[in-house]
Amino acid sequence: MALLEKPIALTPAGGGGLCIGPDALQAADILVSTTRAAVSGVIRAGTDSEVSHAALYDGYGEVIEAIGKGVTSHKIDLAIADDALVVAYRSPNITDEKAARIIDYATHQIGKPYSVAGALLSTDKILCRVLGPRPASFFCSQLVFEAYRRGGLPLTTAPSQCVTPADAAIIAQSQLTYVGHLLGDPAWFPVVAP
Repeated sequence: MALLEKPIALTPAGGGGLCIGPDALQAADILVSTTRAAVSGVIRAGTDSEVSHAALYDGYGEVIEAIGKGVTSHKIDLAIADDALVVAYRSPNITDEKAARIIDYATHQIGKPYSVAGALLSTDKILCRVLGPRPASFFCSQLVFEAYRRGGLPLTTAPSQCVTPADAAIIAQSQLTYVGHLLGDPAWFPVVAP
């Protein structure tokens, strides 16, 4: 995957921002985000990215995500409460039927454990393929990309267990439609000159 020449800035102050509310979201929208938490900083440093998390909006005010306590569903305000940045993207090829299948798959994973090993292995593009998927547990971007694959709308040819949050942001910027920023704190993220 190659970076775009001029990707959408990940902060509104960087020229990429359209501030939106949750009412602008649709089922199966992908949210990429980051927080000020130490673990987020480790993920961003390890993947050389401004984002550390990926999640799905279910269309009914909830976010389905794989976090430390496992695959969960939370009201959107609770899901993004600690975030410093949340950017929403939408597939230009989404249909109501595909969105329903994506959300149905993700919903059926609720309660499964978080995969720390999978998250760590996702950065090694060889080992993640060799060791294969672990459908009994998920990390954030794996859940999102596997749900899209199972919903009939694969976003990459890479196996879902090999997609990091950084990869999710790159794929979102190159293949998906930018919906807007739910959150973007310009004091937290540096503005990069074009």
